[in-house]
Amino acid sequence: MKLKMLLPCLPVLLWSAQAAEPKFEAQTIDPNILIGYGLAVGDVDGDGDQDLLLADKRDFWWYENPSWKKHLFHSFHQGAERNKLRDNVCLAARDIDGDGKVEVAVGGNWNPGNTDSEKESGSVHFLGSLGKVKPVRLPHEPTTHRMRWVKSAPKKYSLVVLPLHGRGNRGGAGENAVAVFAYHPPADLSAGSWKTTLLNKELHKTHNFDSLAPDANSPDHLVLGGGEGARHLRLQGGEWKATDLQLPDMNGGAGEIRIGHPNLNKGRKFVACIEPLHGTTVATYVSNDQGWTRTVLDESLAQGHALAVADLLGSDNLQVVAGWRNRNKDGKVGIKLYAQGEDGSWTTHLIDDNKMAAEDLKVVDLNNDGKLDIVACGRSTKNVIIYWNKG
Repeated sequence: MKLKMLLPCLPVLLWSAQAAEPKFEAQTIDPNILIGYGLAVGDVDGDGDQDLLLADKRDFWWYENPSWKKHLFHSFHQGAERNKLRDNVCLAARDIDGDGKVEVAVGGNWNPGNTDSEKESGSVHFLGSLGKVKPVRLPHEPTTHRMRWVKSAPKKYSLVVLPLHGRGNRGGAGENAVAVFAYHPPADLSAGSWKTTLLNKELHKTHNFDSLAPDANSPDHLVLGGGEGARHLRLQGGEWKATDLQLPDMNGGAGEIRIGHPNLNKGRKFVACIEPLHGTTVATYVSNDQGWTRTVLDESLAQGHALAVADLLGSDNLQVVAGWRNRNKDGKVGIKLYAQGEDGSWTTHLIDDNKMAAEDLKVVDLNNDGKLDIVACGRSTKNVIIYWNKG
């Protein structure tokens, strides 16, 4: 009788073990940054480990894995000029020439209030790789804000740069949409003869974008997020084609946007957003035969500014990680992880409680244990923290 009474409980016990609380252990690797506008991940020194890179207010830094020793990668600000030039704002890192070290591109001269002048607003530079840093200044649109290396073919990459505003616009509105360009590296990376391609010119105010390759042999797909919604960009027949994702019921457009790999979502397309720009809402969109289904995960963020989508729990399913940079109604900043159960419901897990005013975050396995870790940089908290996945 006792055995029969226990048997029905076994599935519940097994599910409880699978649904254990995520466990992350925080390690502050830098308590003294200025702002920390953006993070990048890649092998900087060619030793096979994933290092971290930071675009800070005045300098571009890298943190050496596993000691996390801080090194200067490059600075445009020297001597008295350190107090004259405008902030750095973004960076991108990827090994585009196959030598085992990431090539780094950066954006600076951050001036979102000037949408007219290339001289007074924005800059784009290709820096090169460690030991081969030879900055090349590239042409740019004003209000340079985000950039990524994007794969256009096997072993072929371009730098895609996203401005915040359309040229000459005011308050996110005007005649000109945001011009999204791809920069194509020359054979000699130290040369200045980079050709460009206009990928899109539809949204009048953007904030972030993401890229994802469906498989190892396919070019990256792009999604752009802005005040007018989201656009999907895909390379077809040698040309970039754009479609409106038509994500329903968005809360004022998308500030942050991330794509989830369909292999981890039962073959369905998955998009997560923070809405609107610097917003309060975390929402997911999952494709079905009728279009997209929207699910609101949270409406309590204060200036949500950091977002990732990945399987951090080893569940063969996607989770969402979101951080915010201003203090919420409880007077706190932090990071949350949202996980979906077998019944389709979502559970919120607090990863950081008031130590990280998240400006940016990345998800990556930093110690090769097969578990994805979280790294974030904080604006007002002025720190860089690794959250080691101990689950």
